[in-house]
Amino acid sequence: MKYLRNYTEESVKIFMDKWYQEADVCQCETCRLDVMALMMNNLKPKYVVTDTGALYAQLDEFDPQNKIDFMTIMSQACEMVKKSPRH
Repeated sequence: MKYLRNYTEESVKIFMDKWYQEADVCQCETCRLDVMALMMNNLKPKYVVTDTGALYAQLDEFDPQNKIDFMTIMSQACEMVKKSPRH
């Protein structure tokens, strides 16, 4: 099946599901989406067109540096949202 999607967005959603509850930031939907948007704006997009491409993109999730990068970027995004919440 062919499609065009940004795999980074899916990775951010999965990462947020695992780690956002432990973040010291408001847990409302607006703040969560703001953190996700900030993360997406600071991560390199990974566009895939096929299921095979998505599988290759998933391999990055096993790279320890990838988790460190996501955690760092999420922490920075949480700090920004905490300073200026929009809810």
